Amino acid sequence: LPTALGKLELLEELDISHNWLSSTIPPEYGNMVSLTTLSLESNYKDQNGYFTWGINGELPIELGKLKNLQHLRINNNYLTGTLISEIGQLFLLETLHLQNNFLQGPIPEVYSNCVLLKEVLLEDNSIDSQFGMPEGICRLPELDLAKVDCSLSCTCCHGC
Repeated sequence: LPTALGKLELLEELDISHNWLSSTIPPEYGNMVSLTTLSLESNYKDQNGYFTWGINGELPIELGKLKNLQHLRINNNYLTGTLISEIGQLFLLETLHLQNNFLQGPIPEVYSNCVLLKEVLLEDNSIDSQFGMPEGICRLPELDLAKVDCSLSCTCCHGC
């Protein structure tokens, strides 16, 4: 992913999904302050049962600067590291799709600051089952769909 895209401060939507890309998310993407949608989903390819390519590395904390972001979709990739608490600073966020990666937890309680969240999809990661889904997230007034792995405690999740 080119770092130069981070200079596009007026860009509102960036969708580079389903392209078999192999890259990390540049921290410069935190400078795209007008962004409402960041979609980098499904950039992996299955080669004989082994995933290759994909958006990889850790989620940059600079994503927390995207104050206009409503939709964050980076599911079905190779993301590693922890679920960053900076996502809790995205007060306009409606959809958070990070499922099917290699992210580790716990799920930050500060995600409940995203009071407009309608969908939180975190299943098929390595989230710590000791903690589960924070109740504050389950009590969000707009929440329609929440999914985590069945081994996690979650009073609002579907599919288990």
